[in-house]
Amino acid sequence: MCGFFGFYNLDINIEKKINVCKKAIKLLNTRGPDHSDIWADSKKNLIFSFNRLSILDKSSKGNQPMHSYTKRFVIIFNGEIYNHNELRSELNKTHNFNKWKSNSDTETLLECIEYFGIDECLKKINGMFAFALWDNKNETLYLARDRFGEKPLYYGWIENNKSFVFSSELIFDKLFSDNNFKINKSALKELFYLNYINGNHSIIDGILKVPPACYLKVKFINNNQPIINSSIYWDLSEESCYRKIHYENEISAIRQFDDLLTNAVKKQLIADVEVGTFLSGGLDSSLITAKAQEISSKKLTSFTIGNENKNYDESDYAETVAKYLGVDHQKLIINQKTILDQIPSMLTAMNEPLGDSSFIPTFLVSKMASKKIKVALTGDAGDELFGGYNRYTKINKLKYIYKIPRSFREFFSKFFLNSGNRRINFLNNFSKYVPFLNEEYYLNEKIKKMLSRLNHQYSYEEFLLSFLFNDVNPKILLSAQKNEKNIIMSNFLDFMNSDNLKKLTNEEKMMLIDKKNYLANDILVKVDRASMANSLETRIPFLDIDLYNFSVKLPMKFKIRNGKGKYLLRQLLKKKIPDKLIERPKAGFSVPIGTWVKKPLLDWSENLLNKKNIEISGLLNFDYINKIWIDHKKGLDNSSLIWSVLVFQNWIVNRKL
Repeated sequence: MCGFFGFYNLDINIEKKINVCKKAIKLLNTRGPDHSDIWADSKKNLIFSFNRLSILDKSSKGNQPMHSYTKRFVIIFNGEIYNHNELRSELNKTHNFNKWKSNSDTETLLECIEYFGIDECLKKINGMFAFALWDNKNETLYLARDRFGEKPLYYGWIENNKSFVFSSELIFDKLFSDNNFKINKSALKELFYLNYINGNHSIIDGILKVPPACYLKVKFINNNQPIINSSIYWDLSEESCYRKIHYENEISAIRQFDDLLTNAVKKQLIADVEVGTFLSGGLDSSLITAKAQEISSKKLTSFTIGNENKNYDESDYAETVAKYLGVDHQKLIINQKTILDQIPSMLTAMNEPLGDSSFIPTFLVSKMASKKIKVALTGDAGDELFGGYNRYTKINKLKYIYKIPRSFREFFSKFFLNSGNRRINFLNNFSKYVPFLNEEYYLNEKIKKMLSRLNHQYSYEEFLLSFLFNDVNPKILLSAQKNEKNIIMSNFLDFMNSDNLKKLTNEEKMMLIDKKNYLANDILVKVDRASMANSLETRIPFLDIDLYNFSVKLPMKFKIRNGKGKYLLRQLLKKKIPDKLIERPKAGFSVPIGTWVKKPLLDWSENLLNKKNIEISGLLNFDYINKIWIDHKKGLDNSSLIWSVLVFQNWIVNRKL
């Protein structure tokens, strides 16, 4: 796991290019503190810099930038190729290649590209990766990213189109301070509506992301902009439309799942450093930890984050599971001092805004784990692959709600959403008797979201998709158009109604939408940024390609049954852990962010949301943001939107674009 930066420029001399790369190495240090180096092509136009976090073959033979045996290719590579030993064997057989210099998967990748070609090589790889590859022979740059987007890769053309840049993180504004960088308004809207930036653009206008399962072929021609061709080597949508496998009985499905999970975890345990797991005590992380300890020849260490607020604390469950499995368990309880001391600084370390507040516990558990291990297996992606979220399991109930006559829905919605004092007093009293309302809020955000959906003329598909969005008035932006949300929604809707998805159920469509959007641009971004900020590599066994292909061929009855998701995971886990230790409502690494911003983080929040700071970007409407902030402090829960605004404000105030 590593970080890299590179750029192509005809005008800047090599000394200045090296100085830029040295600065990049410092900025990316946490992604790879073990070794760094710089390389330039023979014409001194293209330059690579690299930060290494040594995981496989810790010797200098694994250092990068790395050259292929023939010297044709040079690579900077971030990630892990889990099947690299199998690929070496195949290369030995098919091409009689035996010139290996190291045990590094980087070298395996290089030689596979040399002999198989980049298209065939990318199809063979099972792993997570982003890399930049220079072909000396054809003077062509390749930028490639893994199937699901586990590893980040930004690129763009800056300095009045004089420099083509690419990097593991969004650091170009820090490296080229004279460049006139601007905020991407479309990305900002997505941050507020979705809590993450979707698609292949970034918060900085003109800076893009290489899409998952894609590679760019970049050809530089004199002083002109490069010719960029994009190739997709794998299609998540097509794979998800496989014909479902028929199983004679449940036992055979469990057996195949167990075998595939064993293979995935076994591959991902391979490292020349200590490996552990993140353990929240939920289904996914418990299954990964159980399987890892089952395979490992030594006692593993698991890590979890607890909360002094017992409504958000699952650390006791995680500890009980760890004790049963016989792993060494470490936990950290978040308290008010932790919040005050660390949250503002950890957000500052994030080079692009992300409004998912679970970044906080993910960062803290990564920080704790990095003191003892260098690699952690996580349970991420289990929900998206095996139907874990409520939006999949409650679709039939939502259908009944949608069928209620609109006049009744409108009345019910308006009554509860009216912010008059009578309604507030009513809801405050109501909250004492209803579990989902509490003393902090007279209207919980999840319930508020449901109520607001009752008052819209949505189609059923739009109704389902609307739960993926925050309630945001377009007035949050000074240049807002009335249909801001509709533009984002229409992209989701077009995908949901595309021809190749017609045969899928609504549950399958929602799961596919999440894999393509939420998983790629929220979950995987969160895990990468939080772990790499602490020099820790995280691996996700559920995204093993063989296991993924199994999941999409699996009939829905093995995912959702009796209104509960992840059925097959539950059945397999029952063979390893008693039911009583794992059967409880889903929580995960969540935090009471709405309460935190009103209490321990109040001064920090107030400062970022004051008129002067809100107006720094020239894009936000202070009056509207001030209103939702005041409402939130009074008890109308606006947690998700407020947090995304705060994250953006923290970013813009510190970046000063």
